[in-house]
Amino acid sequence: MTRLLAEDGVEVLEREAARDGQPDIVQDARELHPDAIVLRLENGETARVRELVSGAVPQTKVILWARDETEMQVYDPGSSVPRRMTADPDALLHEIRHDTRAREGE
Repeated sequence: MTRLLAEDGVEVLEREAARDGQPDIVQDARELHPDAIVLRLENGETARVRELVSGAVPQTKVILWARDETEMQVYDPGSSVPRRMTADPDALLHEIRHDTRAREGE
């Protein structure tokens, strides 16, 4: 998913290594303000990392992606409740483009 989004010009972060007790992705998100952040759905730390990332960059879409590529949980900017989606990269690209245009128009 990350590769597909990046190939279409979407700025995506996908990292989870720790630095100073906090995942690198949180600091990177603060600095880069990406269009989307992709986290592994199965990872035990995902809920905590998602909350940290959403707090750091509330305007960014956070995507929890199942390893078997059948399901996504999508947290829209500012939302703490996910939408469950089937793994449809085209639909997700459309959403991210819409969000990006809306942000740029603000």
